[in-house]
Amino acid sequence: MSKFSEEELIMIALILDEEEEINSKKRKRKRTLWVHDLWKKREQEGEFLNLYNGLVDDEQKFYEYFRMTQYSFHILLGKIETNIKKQETHWRKPISPRGRLAVCLR
Repeated sequence: MSKFSEEELIMIALILDEEEEINSKKRKRKRTLWVHDLWKKREQEGEFLNLYNGLVDDEQKFYEYFRMTQYSFHILLGKIETNIKKQETHWRKPISPRGRLAVCLR
């Protein structure tokens, strides 16, 4: 037979239920930022955007930077673009395939 009466078991169950509720509230994580403030400025201040536009105007500098001609860069980009393209969401704009390739080559 049980050492506890029915009333005592009910009280124990209620106490355990309250403790579980308190512990579950403590376990909830703080929300983290999906996109850091630094990355939000990428389109205006990012290295790729500023540098790439300057390199496109100078074939020699483009070659020195990427170790390939602009023509080769665009051929390679055309072959892999669909594989490295990311989906745009409401929360963030992805890095362009051209930017991804530039970072990879660099």
